[in-house]
Amino acid sequence: MLLSVGRAIDVLESVIVTAIPVLVVVCLLTFLHYVGAQMRGPVLPLYAAAHGATATGVGFIVGAHMTVAAVGSIPLGRASDVWGRRPLLVGGMAVGAVTALLLPLVEGELALMTIYGLAGFGVAAFSPSALSLVGDAAAPGRAGHAYAWYSTAHYGAIGIGPFLGGLVAEWWGYRIAFLGSAVGIAIALVVGLAMPMRPAAQVSGRSRATFADIRGNASVWAGWVVSVSGLLIQGVVFTFFPLLGHERGLTPAAIGLVFLVLGLANTVARVPAGWLVDRTGRSSPYAIGGVMVASAATTLLPHVSGQATLLALVAVFGTVIGIAFVAIGVALAASTTPATRGLVMGGYSTSLYLGLALGSFALGPVITHHGYSFGFATGGAAGVIGALVAALLWAVAGPPRSGDVGVLSASGGSIGR
Repeated sequence: MLLSVGRAIDVLESVIVTAIPVLVVVCLLTFLHYVGAQMRGPVLPLYAAAHGATATGVGFIVGAHMTVAAVGSIPLGRASDVWGRRPLLVGGMAVGAVTALLLPLVEGELALMTIYGLAGFGVAAFSPSALSLVGDAAAPGRAGHAYAWYSTAHYGAIGIGPFLGGLVAEWWGYRIAFLGSAVGIAIALVVGLAMPMRPAAQVSGRSRATFADIRGNASVWAGWVVSVSGLLIQGVVFTFFPLLGHERGLTPAAIGLVFLVLGLANTVARVPAGWLVDRTGRSSPYAIGGVMVASAATTLLPHVSGQATLLALVAVFGTVIGIAFVAIGVALAASTTPATRGLVMGGYSTSLYLGLALGSFALGPVITHHGYSFGFATGGAAGVIGALVAALLWAVAGPPRSGDVGVLSASGGSIGR
């Protein structure tokens, strides 16, 4: 009897897995997870400042999170190559939910930095596995399509999460916003645990791949460098714009609206960007151009006045960043193989969080001593320099093209192991 029930469950899971593509599952989990996680985004700087933290202190708190995420992403991405994607996805969401519950219990800079730093392990576990699954599942010639939908889910959540966090903070206070973040991540965790995930076929040579296999790949390094640059300027905007806006009289809800517009523009740009990358077969020009335009927008941000002008500028920022990071994801997927994809995407995640950490750590003291205009301009200049270095590396390696990327069908497969 038990054997019959077990077989029936296996058949049911097989039907569900066949009916629900891997890409859909990854996008759903990514959206739910990051809506919850990003609710903390605009709230934490304001909460820390309300308890006496300076811009430098806020930078260190946010930078600790990004640094831990950066340091953890490569080994945890490698772990997903060896142990499978699912344990890292589930574990990352669990860490995120627990740390969000701990944030409202403390007020000091050191305690906030410690807890938010630990939360970085959650995104370090989740992001490389999710990115790798997208590459594994992409149909040949459709990598742009796959990464466009994944990043639409991701950055749609980055737009909605801060907006919800700002609203909750204004209506019920900062601590309730942290609790809302924990609930949102917990919902994603429940969905992840409930979703059938059957073992994927073992990829030949996956467990033997090492960093030496990608160390000399200039195209991979170009993708990592431009990722650091693009996220450095985002680190400046996401960490310090709440303080700049508060100084200029914006309410938490108004600050949340700014991030909502930025996130929605970022999201809407993703699918057209994926189509464009697939259509042209090229990714590096969109990556470089997007980061350079976003760097210019970052420099202008402290100088705009009026809500309409501010929202228009952040919409431009979000659009070009959306195009750039679809292109970067495709370029990296095209520069590697399934055996090293977790490692490469771990390096990609490290680059993302390293960029955010640099934007928070390095620019906090600059803004404290020289003001917002100089600090945002410094971040913009760093973004341009990084984009030019990546362009040089891609010129040496030859431009990456989106060709055969995935090992699983985009309309089937599994997110198991």
